[in-house]
Amino acid sequence: MNTYLNDLLGYKKKKTRHLFRWKVVEAYRAERVQASELEETLGISRTELRRLNRNYFRYRLLPLLYPKHRRKAMKRDADYVKMLEKKLAEMEKENQFLRLQTEAYQTVIQIAEEHGAARAV
Repeated sequence: MNTYLNDLLGYKKKKTRHLFRWKVVEAYRAERVQASELEETLGISRTELRRLNRNYFRYRLLPLLYPKHRRKAMKRDADYVKMLEKKLAEMEKENQFLRLQTEAYQTVIQIAEEHGAARAV
């Protein structure tokens, strides 16, 4: 018996049904296992194998082949970057305000110390 078939039998027993289906199709597409072997050993008919192969292509390979799905993600990423830039600008304004406030407090403290030193003399 083919070692890949043994692996597939292990997936059928232990793993989820979805993962088992993908592994069957991947082994079939890589020509590690023949359709007749799958039918005999795992009980997967050729019709079922064709359907699994079609779904594998549609949901697993197609998004990788066509970049139109990536463009949407890139647009979302661009929006996310714009949002982060806006937050950064707000933080810089707030940071500038805090710097001015700190500088004002230091000036007040310095003036108070000078007044205190002038009275002591």
